[in-house]
Amino acid sequence: MRKRIFFFSLTGICLLLTVLTSCQEELANRPHYAPPDWLKGSAYEVLQDEGNYTMFLRGVDLAGYAPIIKGKSILTVMAPNDSAFTAYLQKAGYAGIDQMHAENPEQLSKLIGFHLLYYAFNWDNLVNFRPIEGDEASAEALLVNAGCYYKFRTKSADPISMEWDGKDSVRVYHFERFIPVFNTQLFATRGIDPKYNYEYFFPNTEWTGSHHTGKIDGFNVSNASVIDDDHVITDNGYLYHISQVLDPLETIYTELKNNADYSIFFELFNSYGEYQEEPELTTDFGNGQTLYLHTHPGLVNIACEWPVTDYTAMDRLSSVGYNLFAPSNDAVQNFFTTYWTPGCGYSNLNELDPLILQYFISQTFGSDDVVAFPEEIKKGLIKTVYGTPVNIDPDQVTWRQMCCNGALYGMDRMTPPAIFSSVIGSAFRDKRFLPYLYALDGSDLVLALASQNTEFVALIPDTAQFRGAAIRFETIAGGRHELQVIGDDGNYAAMSVGTMRDMVNMNVSSSVNQLSTTGFQVVETNTAFNYWYLYDGKITTSALFNKQLNPTYVDEIYFDFAPLEMNPAQPNGGKWDNGSVYTYTAPSIFMPGEDEGLNRTLAVCNDNTYPYYLFSQLLSKAGLVEEQQLKIVMDDARFIAFVPTNEAIKARITEIPGCDKCSVSDDMVLIGNPNKALLANYLRSYFIISDLTPFSVYPYPGSGMKGSFDTSGAYKLNITDTGTTLTVSLTDKDGIKGAEVSLHNTEKFHSLPFSYSDGAFHLINDILL
Repeated sequence: MRKRIFFFSLTGICLLLTVLTSCQEELANRPHYAPPDWLKGSAYEVLQDEGNYTMFLRGVDLAGYAPIIKGKSILTVMAPNDSAFTAYLQKAGYAGIDQMHAENPEQLSKLIGFHLLYYAFNWDNLVNFRPIEGDEASAEALLVNAGCYYKFRTKSADPISMEWDGKDSVRVYHFERFIPVFNTQLFATRGIDPKYNYEYFFPNTEWTGSHHTGKIDGFNVSNASVIDDDHVITDNGYLYHISQVLDPLETIYTELKNNADYSIFFELFNSYGEYQEEPELTTDFGNGQTLYLHTHPGLVNIACEWPVTDYTAMDRLSSVGYNLFAPSNDAVQNFFTTYWTPGCGYSNLNELDPLILQYFISQTFGSDDVVAFPEEIKKGLIKTVYGTPVNIDPDQVTWRQMCCNGALYGMDRMTPPAIFSSVIGSAFRDKRFLPYLYALDGSDLVLALASQNTEFVALIPDTAQFRGAAIRFETIAGGRHELQVIGDDGNYAAMSVGTMRDMVNMNVSSSVNQLSTTGFQVVETNTAFNYWYLYDGKITTSALFNKQLNPTYVDEIYFDFAPLEMNPAQPNGGKWDNGSVYTYTAPSIFMPGEDEGLNRTLAVCNDNTYPYYLFSQLLSKAGLVEEQQLKIVMDDARFIAFVPTNEAIKARITEIPGCDKCSVSDDMVLIGNPNKALLANYLRSYFIISDLTPFSVYPYPGSGMKGSFDTSGAYKLNITDTGTTLTVSLTDKDGIKGAEVSLHNTEKFHSLPFSYSDGAFHLINDILL
């Protein structure tokens, strides 16, 4: 019974097939259903019919790609003719394509696969591919980054490789290569000449992208010109005839690895290598074996063929390209001996701290994730990852290599990178300043201080000064170091980013370009309202200067400083690119002031040896102090006060409004009860408050802060600054101006402001009336 059922079923199928075949033949004979004339068969059939592509098709057969080219896949084929293939094989040392297959089948597969692009791309697609909008892109959208999505996925890939991760052999996955199609719109969008910039990387191929009959826009495909003036339509995609065999592009990493003249830089870069386990790739392609990707954390990922592992991220995959400006072995050695001169503490590259090496390596990479062309470098448009200029002459570059994931410029000469020759360069150059380099790195201020757009003065503290500040410099994983300070629990912990930033800013100024070795100089640091005070070749900070208010303080506050040159033997006399650098002899690092604030300082003073003792008493008697804070100033406001000395107040106490019946004892105690309202209204006039009058600097001779300022009291406060002297006075509501009062200029205080976290005050020689 089963046999009969099977027989009848088989008979039915045969009859159905006969009917279908008859129907197909009938439809094929009708003009409407006949294949159009422009369909010439599959790409394989078209090339077979042309007869001059036998070597390419033989390679297709040997590499196993025949089924997809014959119609099992939609694809774009780039086909070199027999003449081009013969030349390629001869140059590679093969008598024929069969020999290549016999000796290196993986290389043949990689080679042929590089000529096969996923999907079907017509001429316009290759000129201005739109990965997001596709063929539905509007006319406006087509103008955005026109031609910049120029890389296309091919069938070319290296097989899974076995690599050593330091402990064991791991299986490393390699993605399929993307091929660059350099088109006229790409160069037009970048504003550069297509012929010069293309032939710079491919000197053996003529740029013909601008010379296609009947076409405004055209292209070259990697190292080959396109012979056609339009695409050839096939049953399963598009076909282009090209002038040369397409040499599979390698990654920047592979090119670097294979060039012995760049082995030093390669080894430095590769010392940061890690192997990252990839579960998704393992599931899809591992066949039960764990797969890894080779990465270099903290550096540009030039070892991977793709910038992202998501094959659907076509906007990134088709546009991203890295740029490496790699120094040769000679360039590295010459740079080391000229930059790290004897006395710097480093005798060879292996002694350099990992952080120095990371900056050294990173600054050789371009900042943008698009390929940099030589004309753009000449125009100064290309920056390093640190935002500093790439200072090379591309025409002097002897090794120039386009890669599947970017461009490689090999340099036989190396000038100091902008960071290394900036005012913070000594932290990279001299081992004494290594802890400060870690502070710079942790502060995220390296790029700002390497800027060529600003001049800086930098003070560079050494290792001993870090120890003097009770800051540990501890070795951690990977040979790196960490700055540690004592925390609230009494234990050492990593220094915070904020503290490192405050430290660096306190040791840098962008308000001057050099320090004076004679007379007085007030320098605004990059920490707001914190200053350096210089006096006859010595330096201190406003925070240290304040300590002199305490009559019992006897330690030194002024310290020697000296210029630190980059390299006196160099033609520029050892100058740093963007300013001046100094060392100083303080036993500890200059840090911003950590104080209880001027508000509380003036509100609470119980020691008659302090020069503002009587002024604090007046504020209290006037009812301007509450809970040890001044009522004059809001919590978040900053203020400036001009404070008469104890002697000045004592001498004229009865002339102060509201104090006509008061007196001062010999021990500077205020006797009597003043008129609170009159006194408070008068004392408020000694204060400039940011709520009423915003300011960005505290006044000192030459600060530029001068003029008439509103106060919350009965008078306006006037500041007169001649550049060398500063005086203050009051103006009443009728416009009558009082006497000018000078600053309290002594050998100890030098007419300089006492600067706090919330304000500043000057001592003055008289009361204001």
